[in-house]
Amino acid sequence: MHDLFAEFETVTPDLWTNNEKEYLEKLLKLPNWLRIPLINSNASHNLSDGALVRFRGMIQDMHNPEFFFESFEVFNTSTNECKIKSGKYRDTADVLEHEKINYTENLKSSQRQTMVVVSMPGLSDWAQTVENQQNHLKHLEHQPNTSRRCAQSSATKLKRSYNDTEDDMDMEVVENETKEARTSEHVNNGGNVVSREHLLNFPLPGVSSKSCIVKIYNEDAALKLNEMIEVIGFLSVDPVLSGEFQPENNALVEPNVESEAELITHNPPPSLVPRVHAVYVKKLDHCNPLLKDEFDQGSVLREAQTARDHLQKALKELLLGDELAAEYLICHLIASVYLRQDTLTLGQFCLNISNLPTQRYPDYAQQLYNIIKQFVTKSYYLPLTIDNMNTMALLPKKDYECNRLTSGVLQLSKDTNLVLDETKMEQGRLDAAGVNNIAALGNLIQTQKVQYDFKYYKMDFDCDVCILILSEGKSLLPCGYHVPLRPEESSLKIFDAIVEAATYYLKEDIMNLIRTFLTNMKMVKYTINDDLKFVEEDFIAMRSASTEQNPVTADDLHRLLVLARLVSLSRGYDTLNKECWDLTKKMEQERIERVKNRAASVQV
Repeated sequence: MHDLFAEFETVTPDLWTNNEKEYLEKLLKLPNWLRIPLINSNASHNLSDGALVRFRGMIQDMHNPEFFFESFEVFNTSTNECKIKSGKYRDTADVLEHEKINYTENLKSSQRQTMVVVSMPGLSDWAQTVENQQNHLKHLEHQPNTSRRCAQSSATKLKRSYNDTEDDMDMEVVENETKEARTSEHVNNGGNVVSREHLLNFPLPGVSSKSCIVKIYNEDAALKLNEMIEVIGFLSVDPVLSGEFQPENNALVEPNVESEAELITHNPPPSLVPRVHAVYVKKLDHCNPLLKDEFDQGSVLREAQTARDHLQKALKELLLGDELAAEYLICHLIASVYLRQDTLTLGQFCLNISNLPTQRYPDYAQQLYNIIKQFVTKSYYLPLTIDNMNTMALLPKKDYECNRLTSGVLQLSKDTNLVLDETKMEQGRLDAAGVNNIAALGNLIQTQKVQYDFKYYKMDFDCDVCILILSEGKSLLPCGYHVPLRPEESSLKIFDAIVEAATYYLKEDIMNLIRTFLTNMKMVKYTINDDLKFVEEDFIAMRSASTEQNPVTADDLHRLLVLARLVSLSRGYDTLNKECWDLTKKMEQERIERVKNRAASVQV
C-alpha cells in the first residue's frame, strides 16, 4: 500500500491525463487520503506547483465557465519537430524555451467549471485541531518550495474567459510572452486596489479561514452553492496567475471584457488563494473529523444513551439546574432538516431560551455559547446589537463590478449552529439595513431559506442552520419552541464555579463522545411505524379537550411529532415508541405551562 501512496506523490497532470481511469480507480481504493496533502492543514507554500493535493470546504461562489486548451500543438524551433501537449489540469502551458504554440492546427478547446471554495465557515477550534492532527504532514515543512517563481516563468496561460470570442483561433503562431507585473502605480490609478479581505471574501467576519479556486472538468458534478465538498486535484500556484501580472491588452486586437477590479478579484495571488484542478470531488454529509468513514447505525444507536447522559448532566448544570431546558437544548443540538415538501420544511427546531439571569451575570449567554461551541462542529455567535443589525452584511449580495457573490454572515453550510444573543440588544433605532437584517433572520427561522440579493432580483437558497436564541424576555423573532429558564437559586449563587467544574468534568474522551453523538444523530435514518395508534388516540383526546382559550390544532400535532422524533433519537431509538411519546407530551405540557405562567406574571 505504501507503493500506491508513493505513486500519488509523484503523479503529474500529464501522467494522470494519459491514464485517467486507472489512476481514479486506484485513488478510490486507497484506505484513506491522509497522505495526500490537505491544504487546510498544510501551508500551500510548502507544496510544489503541480502536486496532487486536497482541499475541504464550502462552495462560496460559482464563476462563469472557463475555456482552456485541452490539447495543442507545439513547434520546436531547434529540432523542427511538432508535438501534441495537454492543457488539462493546469493553468499554464508546459512550453519549453524553443517551443511555440501553433494556434492554427491540432488545437482542441474545452471548458471547465470554476468555483470558489472556502474552508468550513464557523469550524470549531477543536475540530480544526483534530483535522490538523490527522492531516498535517511534517515532512513538507523541510522540503524546498518548488513552485515556479515569476522571474523564471515564461508560461503561456491556457485560461480563456467565457465571454472571450474565439475569433483569434485562426491567428498565426505567436510568441510566448513573459508576463510582467503591472506597477502598483498603474493599479492605483485605476482605483481598483483591493484588500486581502475583499479577495478572501469569507462569510464570517473576524474568523480565520482559507480560500481556494477549484476548477472542475466533470460536467456531471451537479454541485450547488453552499455544499460541503472535499476536492482532490493538482495544485496550481504559479505567481504568474495573479491578476497583477496580466498583460496589457491591445484594445484594437483584444477588447477588454473584464474590468480591472474584476480581473484582480477573479485572479488573486496564488500564494493567498491557490488553485486546484479537480480530478475527484466528494460531497460531504458532515465535516466532523472524529467520525469514521463507515456509518454503522446500529452501533451509533447503542452508544447514544451514554453520550446523552453525559451531555444532559453538563447542560443541566450550565442551565442552572433546569432539567427541562437541558432536554430541549439536547433536541435542538441534534435537529436537522430531513424533508422539504412544497413550502413545508420538516425537522427545523429553532429554540428560544429566555429568562436568562443577565442582571447577575451580564455575559451568561456568551458563557453558555462558549461551552456549546466545544460540543458542536460548526458554530457562530451573533450578538443582536443595534449596531450589528445596522452595519453587518447578513445576506450574500452580487457585486456586478467585480462579477462575484459577496458573502454574508448567513451564507453557512449545513448543520451550522447559529446562536443569536438578544440579551445584548439595547435601546436604539434600526435603520433600513437593520430592519432588513431582522427580517432575514425571521425568514431563515421560519423557512430555512436565505434570500440572496442579485440587485435586479432576489433568489431563495435552501439552508439547514440550527438557530438558538438566548434572550431575557420572549424573543422578538419567530420561534417554534420557547422555553423560559427556571434557574435554581443555589445554582445561581455558584454559576462561575459551575462553569469551572463543567470544564473539569468534560474531559477530552467525554467531549469526543458527545461531539460524535451530536453529528451521528443527524445522520440516523428515522422511520415512522404504521402502528402509531397511541398517537392517533392521544390527538383525538387532545382535540376533544380543546377550548377556545386553549385550542389544539394540526400544528400542535406536528410540533409534538418533530419533538418526539428528537426525543427518540437522543435515547437511541430510530422509531417512535409509547415511552418516548409520553415523555414528549409531558415535556411540551410543562413547557407550555411555563410560557403561560410567565405571560400571566408579566400581565400582572
